[in-house]
Amino acid sequence: MVRTERRGAQCPSCKQHSDAPHSTYVRRPADLPSAGRVVQFELHVRRFSCRNTRCERRTFSERLPRLLAPNARRTRRLARAQCSVGMTAGAETGARLLKPLAMQTSPDTLLRLMHHTPLPAQTPPPGGRCG
Repeated sequence: MVRTERRGAQCPSCKQHSDAPHSTYVRRPADLPSAGRVVQFELHVRRFSCRNTRCERRTFSERLPRLLAPNARRTRRLARAQCSVGMTAGAETGARLLKPLAMQTSPDTLLRLMHHTPLPAQTPPPGGRCG
């Protein structure tokens, strides 16, 4: 079970800090395996009331950007590992390789992760730009 220790959170729309609790809910994102076993967090997420009367949101949930993207079902580090395997081996083969490593996912999910990965920055050749 994982909980945050912060007193409040910032509204993603208006950026105003709120410490007025509204409710809680549980998320269970997958994480990197440990000792060959699947790991899944039980993350207790708090919802807060936005006190800004001009904000379009009435409630919002706390964000954990270093651990998890909003609405993600896997941690960022698991997504990076799965994406790396997909980039190296391809989606179909990568999905088959990930299954015995306790990081099972579908080829379609690997493709989605790969498509959302930015291309590496390219340096211009010596003497100017291409094209």
